[in-house]
Amino acid sequence: MQVEPVGKHEHMSKYRGLLHAFGNIYKEEGLRGIWRGHNSGQVLSISYAVVQFWSYERFRVIAHKMPFFDDRPLLLYFLCGGLAGCLGTMVAQPFDVIRTQVVAADPSSKRSRMGSLRGLRFIAATEGLRGLTRGMFFTLAQIFPLVGANFLIYKYLNALVLFIVKKSNPDHNIPGFCLFVNGALAGVAAKFLVYPADLIKKRIQLHGFQQDRQTFGRNPVCPTAKQCFMNTLKDEGLSGFYKGVSPTLLKSGISSAFYFTIYDYINRYVIHPAQDREEKRRKEELAKRAEPKKASWT
Repeated sequence: MQVEPVGKHEHMSKYRGLLHAFGNIYKEEGLRGIWRGHNSGQVLSISYAVVQFWSYERFRVIAHKMPFFDDRPLLLYFLCGGLAGCLGTMVAQPFDVIRTQVVAADPSSKRSRMGSLRGLRFIAATEGLRGLTRGMFFTLAQIFPLVGANFLIYKYLNALVLFIVKKSNPDHNIPGFCLFVNGALAGVAAKFLVYPADLIKKRIQLHGFQQDRQTFGRNPVCPTAKQCFMNTLKDEGLSGFYKGVSPTLLKSGISSAFYFTIYDYINRYVIHPAQDREEKRRKEELAKRAEPKKASWT
């Protein structure tokens, strides 16, 4: 979100790199500053993840019934993941806007201390529904390929692991460590592919509260995606579209690793056993109904 250049020799910039930003935030705001926006960030993560993984499973079940996807599994993962990501984004978008504003506002402003519910009320009152959904269209445009690629890469890496260890793994259970690594790699690769779009989305969300951003240097001028693209290219060059990429990829890799590992473990030890029990019970009921009734003699 910083317009000024990032680099250890850029003395006029607020933040010069990942470690410098970390130290500067801690120096100015204390430990609490490192966790600013955590409240709304957690609400965002929970609402997004629940809707995303639930809808992915629903889409996957529907797609498996279509012959078109029988020999196109990677396309299935991409489309189901992309659609699931869009649904999760539509539900969680207001909390994404709140989190961005809390993190990006001056530490002394009231906006920087908003909680999730207070943020919803405040932005709805001052900016209306448009404020709560700011950048929604562009977010959906970048989240579809992001999440689609995330699921595609993750499933492909898992299939690769199973192919390598299939002789020593008759149950086809991928070790937790491999799930974690595959999730991290998928998160990093997918995020890197769409990072410029993610940067534009974040800058669009800054529009409208520049009065609460007076200590961070210049504010990006991004009322629309087109203007944001042109202004970023003009003022910062192509490298401007990858500003902040290191901490973003680090965060994306860690969060995706945990997301997918927990998702697969819940499927393996909770969902699939429950489905197997339900299927077994259903077959037993069908078998009982199919048994010929014994004649009753009176």
